[in-house]
Amino acid sequence: MTSQPVPNLASLYPELGEEGTLQIALQKAVHQAGYQLDVLPEGAPGWKRSGARADSGIRTTSAHLGIQDRCFVMNFWGRGVMMAEGTTTSLNEAATATGVWQSGANLEDLRSACPFVHYGPLAAAHERGTAVETMWTIYRETAASHVDHDLIEAAYAQPQLRVLFPFHSHRSLHFSRCTGFPYTHDVPAIIPVAGKYCVKWKSRSPQGPADIGEADNPRDAVALVVVHLPPRERAGSRRHCP
Repeated sequence: MTSQPVPNLASLYPELGEEGTLQIALQKAVHQAGYQLDVLPEGAPGWKRSGARADSGIRTTSAHLGIQDRCFVMNFWGRGVMMAEGTTTSLNEAATATGVWQSGANLEDLRSACPFVHYGPLAAAHERGTAVETMWTIYRETAASHVDHDLIEAAYAQPQLRVLFPFHSHRSLHFSRCTGFPYTHDVPAIIPVAGKYCVKWKSRSPQGPADIGEADNPRDAVALVVVHLPPRERAGSRRHCP
């Protein structure tokens, strides 16, 4: 894949000059802010000049330049989840946020040091270790049209499923033993189709998803999932990540 052309950014970002990159500019700013960490170039095609990231293997901070207006678009990752985000016009603020997050700050301290950063209740729940309970609450209370509330309530009523992390993908309901990426795929998924509920293995194998069965209502679909749970989930054990 070839890189997409990047507009001349020198007028918006004089720190870069005509030939510089965000990685070089952010690395310098991070060091000037007193943080001894490496800033890497963005590997995605088309973003090598205008993207950068710091990655400890546990946490990642990414930054990208706005193309039409001056702004540094920041994402803060941890636990396999995008925990926070924010936009600032200041390279120094972007450098401080990178250093604070990569140094191990919690979400409250990150926002206190960098007010342009914001995060939601699910991110805070990930930090507290209550992401599973919070995600169920979000789905049970949401008015989003893609969420089948009868299906959510039927799944929530089963203790073996209630301890798993629920997530939606194209209206289908999935369950994971991990609360962040990559999700586990060893629990069947439920896919509403034409008034029915298809229960399938949603694996990443070359063979693709394998049909388990079809149900007329959410309760019967959930029962099919419970019957096909791996032994540890069927016995009601707590979730864990591989």
